[in-house]
Amino acid sequence: MDEQNTQIDLSPRVPKVKLTPKWLPMLAFLAIAIAVVVLIWFLITNSQSFLPADQAVEERSQLGDRRFQILGSPIASATSDQTVIIDGNEYTFFTIAFDGVLVDIVSTGTPPDLFDEGIPVVLEGKWSQGPLPQQGFIFQNGANDGWWFSTNRILVKHDNDYREERLDDAEERGQIPKAADS
Repeated sequence: MDEQNTQIDLSPRVPKVKLTPKWLPMLAFLAIAIAVVVLIWFLITNSQSFLPADQAVEERSQLGDRRFQILGSPIASATSDQTVIIDGNEYTFFTIAFDGVLVDIVSTGTPPDLFDEGIPVVLEGKWSQGPLPQQGFIFQNGANDGWWFSTNRILVKHDNDYREERLDDAEERGQIPKAADS
């Protein structure tokens, strides 16, 4: 037995150190940097401004095809009766007014129940120019200037959740001045 005991190596062992590859922290840093850049890009490209119709028309060239929100009141000729089906898609054509400036609107989908003339709306969408989804359509009492606002979201004033002072202002300023009786 003495012979067996003498053959056992009792010297301390040096533990093997597992080194992290030098590229792994750089890869983690790169992934975090890419995530931050994508987040910032997403926030910048998806931020929306809230403009009254008259200001949106003034800034049409600067806005380009960027999505934003526009405020105005549907004029008397605007009713949900103007909803038509074209190639299986539902469109509603109407005009909004703000401070005497008219904007023609093409909305996809069904307008909300509270949608009616003279009730301020906030529309989310972008400017479009060119042919309308319904060829030859003329907006009755509309701007008919070749530009139209394409929207897929209509918000109607109904409670205190919106910026009340701006919407009250829109209710007053969103009316077309009536011609003086001759």
